Amino acid sequence: MTEISISFEPMARARRRRAADAAARPSRYPAHVARQLALAHALQRRVDAGEFADHASMARALGFTRARISQMMDLLLLAPVVQEEILFLEVPPGEQPISERALRDQVLKSLDWKEQQRRWEALRRGIPTHQRPVRP
Repeated sequence: MTEISISFEPMARARRRRAADAAARPSRYPAHVARQLALAHALQRRVDAGEFADHASMARALGFTRARISQMMDLLLLAPVVQEEILFLEVPPGEQPISERALRDQVLKSLDWKEQQRRWEALRRGIPTHQRPVRP
């Protein structure tokens, strides 16, 4: 015969312990640019599935401007490695270190994925791309 011993702690103590554990961990959320990139992928899947004829009809149906849809869809031109890093980018509440506009203005200036990766690294480090040394 096997004996099993189970100990229980009072509910109030368990709640306090869980609250203390949650307070000790800093809350982190997906960055705004990560959510925008995920939205662009979801919208592109809807176009691919035939739900919308094109980006213009999608913009009309969803209440976006065509320009905004184009801006979001441009994020899909980022190198896959850069997209992966962006999608896993988490920030504390109230912080957004990298903006979507900075991505478009600095990283998407080039369609070469290796150059995009260099520009992305520079952007993450906070170095303007026009001031960083060019690698051969």
